[in-house]
Amino acid sequence: MHSSSNLLVLGATGQVGKLVAKNLKRRGASFSVGSRKRGNLEELADQFGTSRFIDLDDPRTFDEALENITGIFLITGYTVDMLVQSKSLIDAAKRNGVKHVVHLGAFTRDHDAYATVFAWHQMIETYLRESGVAWTNLHPNMFMQNLLTYHAVTGALFNAYTSKALGYTALEDVAESAAVILLEGPERHSEKDYWFSADSLTPEQVAETLTVATGRTFTSAVRGDGSFQRDAAQSGSVFENAYAKGGLEFFRYVEDGRMAYAGSVKDDTKQILGREPFLLKEWAKLHANELLEIAGS
Repeated sequence: MHSSSNLLVLGATGQVGKLVAKNLKRRGASFSVGSRKRGNLEELADQFGTSRFIDLDDPRTFDEALENITGIFLITGYTVDMLVQSKSLIDAAKRNGVKHVVHLGAFTRDHDAYATVFAWHQMIETYLRESGVAWTNLHPNMFMQNLLTYHAVTGALFNAYTSKALGYTALEDVAESAAVILLEGPERHSEKDYWFSADSLTPEQVAETLTVATGRTFTSAVRGDGSFQRDAAQSGSVFENAYAKGGLEFFRYVEDGRMAYAGSVKDDTKQILGREPFLLKEWAKLHANELLEIAGS
């Protein structure tokens, strides 16, 4: 796979952006990673080759950061600021001749995205579609990697916020797909929405799958949607209040059926990568040591 594109990857200090950048580097792509912290630039350049200063809260930094950029991986933080950040960056992309924006959104469905965060992503996607810049929207369901973070698993207990089945996707699938889409560019992927939900599992099935994959007995407990907002409000949480409200709404609406589609399987990994997506049983085997460490084994 070859590309003369000069790509910009946002979020390279986080899980998703970092793995997108690693996939691009492995493929020999011409790309930069962006950071809002000048102190990170040298380390990021050492890791990935080139870095650029860009502060999504300061559009004055955009023109320099987007100079000679042809494609952007757009990911924002877990705040309502994602709306103005995305709009202003899309505007700057158009102004600077960027040819392709690959946006990481959420697993939404038209007219059924009642939860706050999902609606925000739909607003961004609508603006991007009308911007005149070629676009591709990625729609991941629940990341399997969440089982390693946010206290989703404590000890050998999977803490669920709904009793209903949810769809799961491996970060590895989404990040590799994003890298391939960026490299292949708008000629192949413009005006495409891609979905990532490979495995639909209830809390009990998640625990059973982790048990088989690790050899350690995992159990599950349904804590209810209100527990998410309380957990998200704890000191040190990465979630702001409005985003935490969106999480509470999501789990509540899955539970009462308004967003039951979140438990469906709909996955485009094979179309993009030519291979099957990871199921949780396969992903859990790859991450068995991490899961066992969390479980205290």
